[in-house]
Amino acid sequence: MDFKDERIERELQSYEQEADEYVGNPKKTNPLIKNTWQKVANNKGALSTALSPITLFTEMIRAYQKGEYRQIERKTMLKVVGALIYLVSPIDLIPDFIFGFGLADDIAIITFVAKTVFEELSRFSDWKDEQERLRTQPFQSEDAY
Repeated sequence: MDFKDERIERELQSYEQEADEYVGNPKKTNPLIKNTWQKVANNKGALSTALSPITLFTEMIRAYQKGEYRQIERKTMLKVVGALIYLVSPIDLIPDFIFGFGLADDIAIITFVAKTVFEELSRFSDWKDEQERLRTQPFQSEDAY
């Protein structure tokens, strides 16, 4: 871990503490997800590099809340939720209104978290793909055999 990663990790830790109040609490996470997608919509070009992890983060949170997917460590959920809190927070390392640089720290946080929880994100993505495959697979009755 280099200096930049250490600084990002320190910044993220305070948001992970706040995330503890969100995990498993739809009254807090639903508005967080809504605010996340509003920010993405308002900054499409700048946040395009972080779109894939943001999508996985929000889908993971929703699946966890619904009890559909629980094969995830709590510390991973805290990192994921903490990253989204950081993303929507107007107070962060580089204020969003600074043209050209304001979203760089947000992207760095999202990318850092995606990198640190990559294995669990991959397992979730595989699970999600399998659920979609099962949902769209045509029904075959036993009479067909």
